[in-house]
Amino acid sequence: MLKTDNNYFAYENIGEFHSDDEWIHPTRVISSYELIFVLSGTVYLFEDDKRYELHTNECILLEPGKQHGGYHISNGLTSFYWLHFRTDCAMPFKTFVDADFYDLKYLLKKLLHMSRTPVYNTDALDAASFLIFSELQNLTSFKSGNSFANKVAEYIRIKIDKNVSVSAVAKHFGYSPDYISKLFKKVFGVGMKEYISAERMKYAKDLLLTTNLSVKEISAQTGFADENHFIKFFNYHEGKSPLQFRNMYFNIKMNDK
Repeated sequence: MLKTDNNYFAYENIGEFHSDDEWIHPTRVISSYELIFVLSGTVYLFEDDKRYELHTNECILLEPGKQHGGYHISNGLTSFYWLHFRTDCAMPFKTFVDADFYDLKYLLKKLLHMSRTPVYNTDALDAASFLIFSELQNLTSFKSGNSFANKVAEYIRIKIDKNVSVSAVAKHFGYSPDYISKLFKKVFGVGMKEYISAERMKYAKDLLLTTNLSVKEISAQTGFADENHFIKFFNYHEGKSPLQFRNMYFNIKMNDK
């Protein structure tokens, strides 16, 4: 159990669900919170008398002591992370959707790897799961920031596969590169050029961890002219090659029930 200020946080379990067939969530009542983060497909859930339809990059926090389950069959490929935890911290939201979910997916993938690796003890799992909870809190606080800066950040995320640049962003919004860069740094505390590089790395890492695309295919999808340029960029920012990064988190186990 991890204690923070006047609250506590304790990891229980994590997994990755995957189904290619018809599937519906079982009806049950559990004594812990459950985070469900949808990776693909549509998940139909109810909690007490409320229904939720969750799509890719949407998540929900289910509460302990409340009955939840599926109210409709999911067809085709359905996959999601699930995380059970106990805490007396206030929940940051009920459901949430965002385009920029890389950090959360990366942390879930890492915790899943840690949970299957004997060297990590309970304290490490508590800390790693609390970091995920903190990221959920950060996601909601980010939305409340400067609206124009958020629009700029969202535009960068949307265009990150097009080799977007500071000058291209400034031209799109009708401002000088110097002005828009200063405004962006004032709100987010990081320069736009650094932010663009970080977003390209996030996108590349996401593709490496969640797809079977080759390094050459990923280099093209992240806006690089050739594979070698992408590998050099990745090595510079991460300190390891794309394949070395992809192979870091191999200890995962999927369930299909």
